[in-house]
Amino acid sequence: MKRRYGVIFALLAGTAGFIGMGVVARQGASCGKLNSEKESSPLPAVVRPVPTALVHRLSAADIRTFPGTVRANRRVDLAFSVSGLLKELNAQEGRCLRRGDVLAKLDPRDFQYAAEVAGAKYSDAVSAFERVRSLHEKGVLPQADYDKAKAAHDAAKAELRIREKALEDCVLLAPFDGLVAKRYVENHEHVDTGRPVVSFQDISLIEVVIQEPERLIARTGRPGLRNVKVRFDADENRWFDASVLESRAQSDSVTGTYDVVVGLTPPDDLRVLPGMTATVMAETGNPVEASPSTTRATVAPAEAVWNGSDGKSYVWIVQPDGGALVKRQVEVGAYCEDGIEILSGLEPGDRVATAGVHKLRENMLVRPIREGREGLDG
Repeated sequence: MKRRYGVIFALLAGTAGFIGMGVVARQGASCGKLNSEKESSPLPAVVRPVPTALVHRLSAADIRTFPGTVRANRRVDLAFSVSGLLKELNAQEGRCLRRGDVLAKLDPRDFQYAAEVAGAKYSDAVSAFERVRSLHEKGVLPQADYDKAKAAHDAAKAELRIREKALEDCVLLAPFDGLVAKRYVENHEHVDTGRPVVSFQDISLIEVVIQEPERLIARTGRPGLRNVKVRFDADENRWFDASVLESRAQSDSVTGTYDVVVGLTPPDDLRVLPGMTATVMAETGNPVEASPSTTRATVAPAEAVWNGSDGKSYVWIVQPDGGALVKRQVEVGAYCEDGIEILSGLEPGDRVATAGVHKLRENMLVRPIREGREGLDG
């Protein structure tokens, strides 16, 4: 009986093992098929979100901003017209002086002695001339002697004036109300004729010098700026009215730009000194008659433009619905209030990438970042 049960158990165990091997084989085949399908199907492409901006047309009366430098309205380097030893120097840098105040004095002793000698000679010449004139009027002295005495009298008088003027020139006075911007010498130093002693400037009116590019000058005329306003970097919250004073007709040999000077009265509550930086904002162009170059020009964000290794300027074009990046060469013009002028290469409505432009590559899949989003969530 026991032997019969043993045989039955062995048969059942064998059958169960065979069935298990079949199941494992079928599972292995199924897994292999799944793995094969995974290997054959491509991974989804990663589409990178990038910040973008739309290109718009440059209006004929576009608003532009220019960096500028402050300088005084009146500037002069003061020097003595005579040479000598400095005896007094009241020219501390930054000191404000009134017109007629003493800036510096030379030792006057040599000039005083020369003036006294000239005065004595003139007195002798006057006495001699009076005697000669009296004799000439009586008819006892020839005309030639009279002319000689008169010439000596006039020469002595001129010499005295020269010496007195030299004595006066020992004192250097402030020519107008202003401040000492820079001192070039020290007290007790010997200074030569014409050597600058101080730089004296009047800051009751100030000027801001900007550089206008030649393309803008050629299109709008010189200077072609209207409704000019100035903002100082020391106070970025306020704009002040200004006007164009002059425009240089000769370009800078290095930058190729033309200096334009705008003037204004400095605000009472802000100390503006020469050398400070400012920003000038103005309307450019002719609002009535637009030239063909102005009509074709567009404006793009300055951060969208980048320079290639060939020295040319490029932007990345992004499709509105996303897709492969397109690299496009552009010709840039001057900076304006909301970007940079694009003379050729872009059309109004083109969408350009505005961040990470040096890390982007041609044909990279991107899409415009959604408004209010940032990073990968865009």
